[in-house]
Amino acid sequence: MANALKELSTALREAIAKASVFTVSIEHDPYAVSGVLIDRDQVLTASHLVPDEGVRVTLADGTQRDAHVLGRDPLHDLALLRLSASASASALKQASASVGDLVISLKRDPIDGINASLGMVSASGSKLRLGRSGVVERYVQVDTERLPGTTGGPLVDGEGALVAIQTFTRRMGSELAIPADLALERAKLLAEKGSIRKPYLGIRSQSVSLPPAARDALKSRQERGLLLVLVDAGSSADRAGLEVGDILVGFAGKPVNGHEELVTLLAEQGAEAVVEVELIRGGALRKVSVTVGGA
Repeated sequence: MANALKELSTALREAIAKASVFTVSIEHDPYAVSGVLIDRDQVLTASHLVPDEGVRVTLADGTQRDAHVLGRDPLHDLALLRLSASASASALKQASASVGDLVISLKRDPIDGINASLGMVSASGSKLRLGRSGVVERYVQVDTERLPGTTGGPLVDGEGALVAIQTFTRRMGSELAIPADLALERAKLLAEKGSIRKPYLGIRSQSVSLPPAARDALKSRQERGLLLVLVDAGSSADRAGLEVGDILVGFAGKPVNGHEELVTLLAEQGAEAVVEVELIRGGALRKVSVTVGGA
């Protein structure tokens, strides 16, 4: 047992040393928070921690850089920062994690340096609805509470590879994080486009049972759809000609039985996507092209 514990301790120290290279500290009141150096001049962190006017970042070698926000992804609580001058950075290694895997939560304190805690992946899922905000594509849930200041920083595996970015979200008392591949994919979009807007159709609706004529028109087993009770003036739905009283039954080639399905499909397509919407109007099936708006 003693040898096994010694081996585990050695492995953890080595993993922390590797990950410390890309773990940075970000000024924040009342205490510093963390981020991940994903490129020589780019840092990814939690969006809610970063003011619009910019921040001061402390790197692994103790040097500091001013940084400004390149873009925000509010749904995934991610912000991409650009440093005022490039830093030394090696290629960022990433990995996936499964339920039961041990992961290390890291932060960089501007005074104490690297702090770390050990946890376990307790869940790994997809399509998590965050109230009315939208749907997170994928997430990792960890069983331990974070140390103050680790938000925005990395979760890494036993080899020091990036597993996830720690954002603000909690679910049933457990900490959620955005998987590394998804976070880096969103960072690439932020670098190209700036802030990622939340997809917005501009309707209010309620789930209803489809009348027999509508089910016949669909020629399927689908029994429910979304009755439009409000169409916002000037919205993407309004511009496409959707009307109060229409029953939305399909979106981007997939059936829509209720609001949760529509929110998920909107998240998959994203703002500015051009999609085909199927609706029932006057008992007849219609297909309308809609350009998804953003908010």
